[in-house]
Amino acid sequence: MRLMSRHSVFMAVSVLSFLVVMFPSQGSATEIIEGTTTYEMEKKCRAGKPRREEDREMALRNAKVAALNSWMNGKSKAYGDLFASSEQEIVADIDKYVINASVTYEACTGAKRSYVVSIEAEPNVGAIDRLLERNKPKATGPRSRMTAVFVARKQMSVKSYDAKVTSIQENQEFSEAEQSAEVSGESISASGYSSTRNVTTTGGSTERKSDKITWDVFQSDGLDAAVNQTFSSYGYRVIDASQVAGRFPGFDLAAFRDEFGVGDDLTPETKNSAFNAIAGKIPLLVIATVDVLQSGTGPYGNAVVYVSVKAQVYQDDGLFYEVVASVAPTQEQGKGPTASVAETNALISAAELASKEIVNQLNAQGIM
Repeated sequence: MRLMSRHSVFMAVSVLSFLVVMFPSQGSATEIIEGTTTYEMEKKCRAGKPRREEDREMALRNAKVAALNSWMNGKSKAYGDLFASSEQEIVADIDKYVINASVTYEACTGAKRSYVVSIEAEPNVGAIDRLLERNKPKATGPRSRMTAVFVARKQMSVKSYDAKVTSIQENQEFSEAEQSAEVSGESISASGYSSTRNVTTTGGSTERKSDKITWDVFQSDGLDAAVNQTFSSYGYRVIDASQVAGRFPGFDLAAFRDEFGVGDDLTPETKNSAFNAIAGKIPLLVIATVDVLQSGTGPYGNAVVYVSVKAQVYQDDGLFYEVVASVAPTQEQGKGPTASVAETNALISAAELASKEIVNQLNAQGIM
């Protein structure tokens, strides 16, 4: 989506480029966005800058709008739809939502009437999220009950399979012959030749089975609390998964852990058993995995851990539990003084990221 800014008849804005860079911090990341814009003026520049300060301020403002556009290009459709209802308010107060801006390049071109300026800045994500929450469609009543199951996993073993090669060989034989005869009076003469060609055709195919991954499913301190806090803060009535499992025998958390230990999805039997157990009682069920991918050391000696999160959200429609939201595999990272702290930070950050995206998708559909 694109933000539209107000401008005078003497000004035109064209976004030339953008860059998003992630600088990891302790358990989170600061986003640095860059916007470049061209501002057309009535008067020529002087000493490489606009003569009028108001021209330069307007150009900087539009560079911030361009930077925010670049940031929005990387967001999901659900987030963009929510953003659309608040974009004019954001543009009108751009300095609140794009902060810590600094000029990285400026020059005058086109007979010195075109002022090109580039900036680096930070999106004020907290302020934007609060605005979107305030402006989201209002619920007509309390939000639904919801249960969320976030399973943390590490790779325990990977079994690779050799390639299966199928070879095909075909042999063909061709024969050629030619004869001629000549009759002269009473004598007859004949001549001829023959040849044989052998042609061999080879080919085949190669098949490879996918690696079989065995996962170590483990309890992550703070993961459930972080997820439940996010959903609760948006008004959903979150029921802890362990309470649900204790009251409804078909909701088998042990089966969840066992099956996610050897695969990336639950069997239909386990999933349907969970649906049947909560049908008519808890209309929203979130099932997610948060996988630890790799760990390393950051530039300042801190441990860095990378994780990947994916999720599906199911809603009871009276007959089925239909998929109403999903989060594709998304990577996140965490830092800390030790690998254990960095891993916890990464898991919680990824779970919060997925939870917020789920809320955005539910809000966009008016699912309360």
